[in-house]
Amino acid sequence: MNSPILYSLLALLPLLVLIVLSLWKSLTLAVSVSFIVTAALFFVWQAPVSYFLASLITALLSTVTILMIVVGAIFLYRVMEGTGYINAISTSMQQIHPAREVSFFLVAIGLTAFFEGVAGFGTPGTIVPLLLMAMGFDAILALSVVLLLNSLVGIAGAVGTPVLTGLQLPLDLPPAMVSAIYRHASIIISVAGLVLLLFILRLYRRQAGDLKYTKQVFLMYAFFVGPLILFSFFAGEFSVILAAVAMLILSALVLKQGDQPLPLKPWLPYLTLIALLLLPKLIAPLKNMINWEWELHNLLSTSIDATFKPLVVPLIPFVVVGLGVMWTKRSREFYLNSILKKVGSVFIILYPAIAISQLMVNSGTDRPSMVDHLAMMLQQTGPLYVLFAPLLGIVGAFITGSTTVSNLVFGAAQLQTAQNLGLNESLILSLQLCGGSLGNGICLFNIIAAASVANVSDYKQILKNNLPPAIAAGLVAGIAGWLLMQTGSLPPE
Repeated sequence: MNSPILYSLLALLPLLVLIVLSLWKSLTLAVSVSFIVTAALFFVWQAPVSYFLASLITALLSTVTILMIVVGAIFLYRVMEGTGYINAISTSMQQIHPAREVSFFLVAIGLTAFFEGVAGFGTPGTIVPLLLMAMGFDAILALSVVLLLNSLVGIAGAVGTPVLTGLQLPLDLPPAMVSAIYRHASIIISVAGLVLLLFILRLYRRQAGDLKYTKQVFLMYAFFVGPLILFSFFAGEFSVILAAVAMLILSALVLKQGDQPLPLKPWLPYLTLIALLLLPKLIAPLKNMINWEWELHNLLSTSIDATFKPLVVPLIPFVVVGLGVMWTKRSREFYLNSILKKVGSVFIILYPAIAISQLMVNSGTDRPSMVDHLAMMLQQTGPLYVLFAPLLGIVGAFITGSTTVSNLVFGAAQLQTAQNLGLNESLILSLQLCGGSLGNGICLFNIIAAASVANVSDYKQILKNNLPPAIAAGLVAGIAGWLLMQTGSLPPE
């Protein structure tokens, strides 16, 4: 069995099993069956047992990393809720605009963008839905919307980590190309984001009632994407953060009704959290400190390396702010029992999901890996490849759970394809970046982590809500990229 076509079709099996069983039955069953299928295919690929075991070890380290975020987020929220801060935040939003829907989208768009731009690592999904729930909105609606909006802003998440770590360093890209990638991506994702917004409005109407302030919602979207495109021309990795700040300020100035000032006291814990997340990205000594990593080279005598960066994830800032709130409110409740129970239930479903991605990536020892075969399939589209390039990024994020890792896995293949087909290289890489960002809305890791913090177990409904808009936005991103190329409207390299 040496047919590349057959191997490409087999490489699709784990994804098909995950999607079909998740939508038909449950995510728990889908992950279990897909893991068995992927493990069997791993040996069909004739990869050694040592690579199988090394993949499971790297999956364990990734699982621990995500669980650290879950633990910190649950702890902070439980403390904030128990001390009354969450209710105070909910009340304060009504002083900007009396309409619940305006407050919903102000928080959903502005804070999702800001926390993604500052921290990444799925942080918005562990914070923003809880605020929306405290404002009285349905948990599934809040989770679905925030994850979809998170997929809009991942192009410069964690102060540009997806581009720096996922594309620039591994591909040795010159600064001019990196700048072009940010410019292209900001334009394309803004167009694709309109599709996401239409789906989000439809979802809101279905679950929260009629929308009377649709114009204001589109205005808030414009307040974000306009500055995003502008800042991408000179502040690439900071473009999402700056656009989020601009959106929040412009929205407050234009939409605020009444003269009563917005109370800041309920927001002080989150403002402190933002400072703790942002300062290490701006101060070199702190940046070097949090980037400390535990490296495992050539695991089990394989070519697989694993790294563990415990200080990069926002566990410590979550805990520090939570302890600070406890001290100011004289609270002694640590919520350890509920947190540990949640971690155990999440591990059971999260670990096999991550193991699937590691097995697919590391299956290529004697022949191209499963993910390489997925890339090879799309490369057969020739000049139309531009239309499908974002889908590869979406698949990468769905498999790996990260825009950055999607870029690491597929960035080289995207660049090589652009060179082979004579396509604009920065455009193709920007489409990969946009696809990887859009995949945040449907990747199982984000769904599981966000839902677990919100104490929601209906993963299936979230995926069902988010899969159609993610695919539609990916197709629109490809069309936008193709139009930019055909009309000669690409910003200069």
